[in-house]
Amino acid sequence: MSDELTPAENDDEFSPERHTQEIRHSQVSARVPEGVSRGVFSTGAVVLQGGHEFILDFLLRISTPQQVVARVVLPLGVVPQMIRALRDNLNNYEKRFGTPTIPTPLPPQVTGPADSINIGTGIEAPASEEPTPPVSDFVSGASASGMGAVGETRTPEAESTHKSKPETVTRQAESGQKPPSAEELYDELKLPDDMLSGVYANAVRIGHSATEFSFDFITTFFPRSCVSARVHMAAPNIPRLLDSLSHSFDQFQRKVAQQQKRQPPQQGDQPGNL
Repeated sequence: MSDELTPAENDDEFSPERHTQEIRHSQVSARVPEGVSRGVFSTGAVVLQGGHEFILDFLLRISTPQQVVARVVLPLGVVPQMIRALRDNLNNYEKRFGTPTIPTPLPPQVTGPADSINIGTGIEAPASEEPTPPVSDFVSGASASGMGAVGETRTPEAESTHKSKPETVTRQAESGQKPPSAEELYDELKLPDDMLSGVYANAVRIGHSATEFSFDFITTFFPRSCVSARVHMAAPNIPRLLDSLSHSFDQFQRKVAQQQKRQPPQQGDQPGNL
């Protein structure tokens, strides 16, 4: 662990009134606040692309309404590092425990129509009540206004201005048709006001057990690194998260490359000019 302060390069310009320092901050440990130490459990995630950052919304789809339990803002440089670390962790997991898979649901003839079992009196659900259809587990988007299902990302220009009903959106996603837009998706999610701005993280620590993966999102600011969010996910959800992150970042790189090709060269960049 080392925190080194080095003066600015131009020592000749040093004066007591003006002093600039470069901070080289490299800590191998991070403080875990009490409110973050227990973490949150997530059953899915939404990947959003901003102009200068990526936003990860971790979802809990067990309860109704489905809600965002953690929102993490990552700078662009951290995303490929997280993808590599997540891929390495998944490879190590598969070598030790095998490929994580989601159980295949049994047919209704075996399980029956009941979705829950109540113990005790006074806890009854109407017989006609149907469970709320879930949104997609992992969604990657081109921007905050452009969303796509896993394996497909679309730009905001490709989005339709027509808003379908939530039931229609779910059926379209399940049948492989046009995925829901950001507005349609977040109409079905509960995003608390205190989570709208999310938490910032410029480092990620990933670990796993036989059943779960854990993510510590860390802010490495001087003088002390701190865990800003801790998220736990079941192992079978990790391959889809990795696929969404990789696909979304690849699309971002292609978009940046296209923008650079369209930009005319500056006058000083042309051959023969100094």
